[in-house]
Amino acid sequence: MSQTSTTAPTHGHADAGEHPNATLARQLVDAFLRGDMGGVAAALAPDAVWEFPGDSVLNGTYVGPDEIVGFLGRSFELSGGTLSLELIDVMGSDWGATHIQRVRAGGDGRSLDGVEILSHEIRDGKIVRTYHRSDSPALTAYFGRA
Repeated sequence: MSQTSTTAPTHGHADAGEHPNATLARQLVDAFLRGDMGGVAAALAPDAVWEFPGDSVLNGTYVGPDEIVGFLGRSFELSGGTLSLELIDVMGSDWGATHIQRVRAGGDGRSLDGVEILSHEIRDGKIVRTYHRSDSPALTAYFGRA
């Protein structure tokens, strides 16, 4: 049976009984928010895959820490440095972790405000695959079509 820990009552803050995979997902988000791309890369397996379907210039499948970190950095750059995340919840199990985040960006007469769900498959303490699901039409409207 899978051990599960949810942190809904803490609104984005870790609790003492959190599953280690939830902690890894939280550390990934925290590193991104600090601009610590080395910390982001450290959470990823060497052959990690990040699936981000949709029609925007950011959507695609990224393989390996360098491509994944590059995509995350590009999202911040294309937002004019306004991209922000609010971690809503993190859930962990023996399979991996899922986190829910609110993403916002604005400027130049455009704005983005949506909720995303990211499920991370984790093996041996590293993220091997991320399934990133967003409000694709809103993302395309903000960042532009590929």
